[in-house]
Amino acid sequence: MSAHLTPKLIMPQGAYKFCLTDKPLFMKKMMRRVNLFPKKLRSSIAYCIYKHFDVWYSKKSAGLYGDSGILVVSVSPGNFETPMGKLEGAEADKYTKYAAIKRFGYVDEIAFLLASIVDSHNGYLTGVDIVCDGGLVAAGVKPMHR
Repeated sequence: MSAHLTPKLIMPQGAYKFCLTDKPLFMKKMMRRVNLFPKKLRSSIAYCIYKHFDVWYSKKSAGLYGDSGILVVSVSPGNFETPMGKLEGAEADKYTKYAAIKRFGYVDEIAFLLASIVDSHNGYLTGVDIVCDGGLVAAGVKPMHR
């Protein structure tokens, strides 16, 4: 959800294109953005940028590989009842009150989504990020405003 919840002004989207042509420059630009923030926030900011980049890269890759028959889809999961979800516990649960479905997701729900994405009946699905978060992103919640 970080790709969708973090303010866009933090994201160095103009630099993403360099991942395809100049990887050292790409990394330099990514780290320059991360290093604008206090040290205690840098790992969180880097994670948010990475997730945003992942969505961008999925969309870009769909255009690059579509003629080859490769479908590219990213998934932005919300909080799920998993061991990792339990580790995030109280922090993750703060968001539950803002979601349309006021609970963590179940593993079988995300598994069904992933299985349906790769089903041959979904042969036209590409270049999208599927948000599976119980309606949290749709609610318009932003981490800085909770």
